[in-house]
Amino acid sequence: MARSKARLALLIVSVVVTSSMRVFAQGTPLTQGPLTVMVPPGWVKQANLGPVKLYSPGSTPQQYLSVEFLPSEQTTQDVRERHATIMGNLASIVRPGSVPQNGVLGKFIWTRIEVQLPGRNETMIWYSAKAGSTYVAVGVESTRPELLARNLRAIENMLANATLSGATTAPGAPNAPANPAGNAPAGGPALSGAMLDDYAYTVPAGWTTQRFPDGIVLSSPFSSTQEKCFISMLSMRSAGADLLQDANNAFRDVWLHNYVLRNQTPAGFAFPESTIHGLSGQGWEYVIVRRGIAPPNSRESRLGFVMVAKLNNRLAVISGLSKDPLVSACMGENLASTVWPKFFYSLSFKSWQGGDQTPALRKVLAGEWIAATATAGDMITFAGNGRFANAAAAQQYHLTANELITTTQAYFGNGTYTLRGNAITLAQDDGRTTNGFYRIEQESKDEGRTWADAFYLMRTSTIDGQEYELRFKRNR
Repeated sequence: MARSKARLALLIVSVVVTSSMRVFAQGTPLTQGPLTVMVPPGWVKQANLGPVKLYSPGSTPQQYLSVEFLPSEQTTQDVRERHATIMGNLASIVRPGSVPQNGVLGKFIWTRIEVQLPGRNETMIWYSAKAGSTYVAVGVESTRPELLARNLRAIENMLANATLSGATTAPGAPNAPANPAGNAPAGGPALSGAMLDDYAYTVPAGWTTQRFPDGIVLSSPFSSTQEKCFISMLSMRSAGADLLQDANNAFRDVWLHNYVLRNQTPAGFAFPESTIHGLSGQGWEYVIVRRGIAPPNSRESRLGFVMVAKLNNRLAVISGLSKDPLVSACMGENLASTVWPKFFYSLSFKSWQGGDQTPALRKVLAGEWIAATATAGDMITFAGNGRFANAAAAQQYHLTANELITTTQAYFGNGTYTLRGNAITLAQDDGRTTNGFYRIEQESKDEGRTWADAFYLMRTSTIDGQEYELRFKRNR
């Protein structure tokens, strides 16, 4: 963008209250791009100093409350994604110990933060909306709490009653479904926003959290390729009769209001789309739908996914957005970059009472599973009585001055396995024990016509101390 990050972040504000300012009378309209507001009486407009900025009554050059109407911009980003990106840019100045507040006001979503700048603390509120492909932002900045308290109602009235040409609905929380008022989500009506407190999870390292009335948004830091990924936990809804249909309905509600399906990556390869059905170690059944999506008329594409978890008569809805898994720096297929497995293993629901799932999970797990990579092969056979046998072959390469020497080490063992939620312990009869996490899924790449069993095992390497997840397929 032509506008600098400093301007976007409202980090530096030069306040000049002079006689050149225009004082607004009651009911005076102000139009900036597609946005028109009625300015509160007694407010003044800063003249000829860049973007339009209003100051509340009582503002001085030292202590002030300003409302700045940023120049509108054309973007293919969804308003929720754009808003979350801007708030991510502001994260470095948020005052330590303060908690951002979020909400929806008319056609705007907003985030209120307490910031720490050199020599002073301030309050900022960032409002975002979108009219067609035009992004509209309004920034509020206050150096005195009493100024904000005295004038916040006037600001909210001004923006709640604003007109925004081309905008038809309130946008909802960032990266959450835009659900027009009065239209219940397919699969059942949305339940109370308090249900957001039912989600229990671990935030991926380095990611930030924002809470909105209808969703919790986790966002990654920018990668070296300028990618930003999102995971959102959305308001729960009533479960339908068919979980696969519920998942497809949720995917439509979350993504297909603002995006279109895309079956190719930007590089021209087929998008790795799939549908996944699984049973968690805690006993709740889930379905994940993964599809390529893109803003209309854009060559850029992303992987959007939605997971629904059935909690008796309720559905938990979790969505995510990243680049193509082959290249994504945060949710890709590269084991060093993907955050989804650990997030999934940490996920639980406070009100869920699933009981002991061990017998059911042993039944699903029973059989022979094999995995192979460029440098390792593994086979594990699980029995329904809690016993297992494994055989692994790992290749190690040593380059000497004259030749490449390949050494193969074989491991065979028998023992017992224990399941505790998503955790698994493999205790071999020779005394060696391995702790890890697991998931058992069925994956379809043809929209549910055929399914393939998959078993995932995450363990910590004894060589480098890193966690690695290996995918097994059922042998028999």
